[in-house]
Amino acid sequence: MGDRPAALVLVAAPGEPSAVFGSYAAVAEAGQALLAAELTSRLGALGMAVRPLPPGAARPFHWGSWYADAARVAVAEARREGRPLDAIGYAGAGALALASDALLDELGSPLAGEVVANNRYSADAFVVAGDAERLDAALDALQACDTDNAAVRCLEDAGFAWRDLGALPWSRFDVDTPLDLALLRLATRLPGARPLDNALAGFLEMATLPGGRQLQVPNLEAVGTVIRSREAELVVAGRIPSAAWSYLETETACRVRGYVEERGMRAARDTRPRSLLADWLDRLGPADLIGELARLADAVILDSRVLMAAVAGSSDAAAWPPEDERFASDFGDASAIGTRWLSELTAAAAAASVPVLLGGHALVSDGLRIVVEASWLGR
Repeated sequence: MGDRPAALVLVAAPGEPSAVFGSYAAVAEAGQALLAAELTSRLGALGMAVRPLPPGAARPFHWGSWYADAARVAVAEARREGRPLDAIGYAGAGALALASDALLDELGSPLAGEVVANNRYSADAFVVAGDAERLDAALDALQACDTDNAAVRCLEDAGFAWRDLGALPWSRFDVDTPLDLALLRLATRLPGARPLDNALAGFLEMATLPGGRQLQVPNLEAVGTVIRSREAELVVAGRIPSAAWSYLETETACRVRGYVEERGMRAARDTRPRSLLADWLDRLGPADLIGELARLADAVILDSRVLMAAVAGSSDAAAWPPEDERFASDFGDASAIGTRWLSELTAAAAAASVPVLLGGHALVSDGLRIVVEASWLGR
């Protein structure tokens, strides 16, 4: 970051726990709170000014209004105190959980008139730079954003250049779910992994899911056997980034069949999500969809949120099955799911003739790298 003024970054701070104690959602909330605290500490150690971004109280929630209002307050405070400020940013509570200090430093070092983001098409963290007039223009542009994922697009439309860190290792890994926490726990066992702070590391080891299960990636051993076999085939479906696909092609022994659908769907809020796999599900049912995928391969990794978005006709997670049901599905717990089609999909995946791993964007982006590396190490 050199001698330039410190970037001011607002880190989303989880509110008071709202999920039922012992639920999947409660585990996710607790993990995100620890991740936000650790990220705040790391950004501060790199010389950035960090402020918590309190939970939004307005309903319906609008990300742009929530962020821009809080950012304007923080900017006005800095100006009143005479503190130099030429860059302001945002990070979600679970963003950049595995990012190196070098990646964080690059995120916090945009040029004037530029936005740097962890992912241009679906941002979880970004910093934008400019003089006072340009920063005010940036906040005006961000005010209109429905979601953080669209932040870079909104700033592009306002005339800002962009720099995408999405090709760097671990830039896309964002923790939203208990399965993401299980992937994070698994990643800490890989050679060269960034050590987590003691509170977060301890939580990952001690946290339990409903039924007393540990935070472990389901079917990991069986999927690993497929990844290591030259005679086997793996199906991966969902929002697979190009970097993750390239990694699969070079680092797996098996053949890989990919179905890439709805990348950037959270940023394209004016477009109804569409999915060929969801169309199959609608016509022939969840069990038939899982059965067909299982017939194509020896293991399946499926981004189930694309199906949820297509079934709901919306990329807004508020329109999907309830949060705890989504999380239960990732761990094969159909008994905890009241949404019929998702319960049937989850039960079919658990009973499939091949191992099936369900999850969200983290699973089919940097999560793929975690699963592949762990498979070769037999973790």
